[in-house]
Amino acid sequence: MEILVAEDDFVARGFLEKLLKSLGHECVLAEDGLKAWEVIQQGKVRMVITDWAMPGMDGLELCQKVREAKLPHYVFMMLLTGKDRKEDAIVGFEAGVDDYIVKPFNPDELRARIRVGERIIELEDEYKRAQAQLIQSEKMASVGQLAAGVAHEINNPTGFVSSNLKTLSDYQHDISGLLKEYRKLIMELKDTISKDVMPPSIAERVEGIVNLETEVDVDFILNDIQDLIDECKEGTERIKKIVIDLKDFAHPGEDKVQETDINKGIESTLNVVWNELKYKAKVTKEYGDLPIVRCYPQQLNQVFMNLLVNAAQAMEDQGKIKISTRGYDGSVEVKISDTGMGIPEENIPKVFNPFFTTKDVGKGTGLGLNVAYNIIEKHKGTIDVESAVGKGTTFTIRIPTG
Repeated sequence: MEILVAEDDFVARGFLEKLLKSLGHECVLAEDGLKAWEVIQQGKVRMVITDWAMPGMDGLELCQKVREAKLPHYVFMMLLTGKDRKEDAIVGFEAGVDDYIVKPFNPDELRARIRVGERIIELEDEYKRAQAQLIQSEKMASVGQLAAGVAHEINNPTGFVSSNLKTLSDYQHDISGLLKEYRKLIMELKDTISKDVMPPSIAERVEGIVNLETEVDVDFILNDIQDLIDECKEGTERIKKIVIDLKDFAHPGEDKVQETDINKGIESTLNVVWNELKYKAKVTKEYGDLPIVRCYPQQLNQVFMNLLVNAAQAMEDQGKIKISTRGYDGSVEVKISDTGMGIPEENIPKVFNPFFTTKDVGKGTGLGLNVAYNIIEKHKGTIDVESAVGKGTTFTIRIPTG
C-alpha cells in the first residue's frame, strides 16, 4: 500500500520514509498540508501519516478537508505528533483523525497501527461494494416494476408513427395515380401541339384530371404530409428520449461525480416514471434557478424516482404531486409533496429503516427510502419527511452545492 507522509521537518520525513520502506510500504512525501492535499485529490493514496504543526495547512486542517471532501474512497488518517495530552487527542479525533500516535514512537507499534488501518480500509471498501450492490438491486427492482409502464409509453408513440406511415402510403398511392394521368396528358398534348383545336379525347382527359384532383384534394394532402412527418419525428424523438433516460437510469457502473442540473435530472426521472404517475396524480412543477451541483446524478435520480413512485402509490384516488426546487443556504433544495394517505406519526421515525414498509406483501421491498437516505447521506445532504394521515406527505431534500 502506498502511504503519504506529510511532515515539514526534513529529518523526520526522511526517517519515516526509511522506516515505512523497511516495513514493506511504498511512500509518498509532502513537506506540508497543502502539498499533501494535492496528492490526496489525485485519488491514489489510501493512508496518510501527518504531523500536526505544519506551515500553510496543519494536520488537523488536512484531516478536516479529507472528511469534508467527496472523495471516491475512504482515506485512513493517522496523526503523528509530539502533543501528548488527552485533550489534544480528543481534538484530533473530533477533526476526523482515525489514529493518534505520540512521538517518540515504537516502530513495531507503528507497524501494528498501519495494519489496523489496512483492515479498516478493507472493511470500508467492502461496505461500499455492498452498498453499491444494494443500490443497484433496488434500482433494478424499481426498473422491473416500471418496465410495463415504459413499454406502454413506448408503444403509444410507436402506434401513431405506424398509423401515420400507413396514411402516408395511401396518400402516395393517390398522388402516384394523379401524376400518371398528368404524364399521359403531357404526352398527348405533345403529339397534338400543332393542332388548332384540342381533340375531344384530350379535352375529356383534362376534365377527368381536374375532377380527380378535386376528389383527392391535392392541396390538403400536400399540407397534411408535412404535419404527418412532423408527428413522426416527434414520436421517434419521444421514443429515443424514453429509452435513453431508462438506459442512463438503469445502467450500472457508469455513475460518477458530474456537474449536474438537478432540474434536468428531475425531468429525466419524470419521463421514466410518467406511466406510474399520470393515472394517479396531477403533477405540478415549480423549478427555481439552481446552481450546478457536483454529484452522482444517476443516484439522485433514483432518489427522485423512489419518492415519486411512493407518492403515486400513496393515493387511493386521483391526487396531486407537487415538485419544487430552489437554492437554499448553500444547498439545492428539492421538495416532493403528495396528497396521499399520509404516514401515521408513530411510523415517521421508521420510514428510512431498511425493510420497513406498510405496503402489502409483494408490493414493496422496504428498501426504497433506506436507499434514498443512504444516497443523500453520501452526498453529505439531508432528507426529511413531514406527513399527516389523510392530508399527504412532503419529503425535503437538501444537497450542498459546495
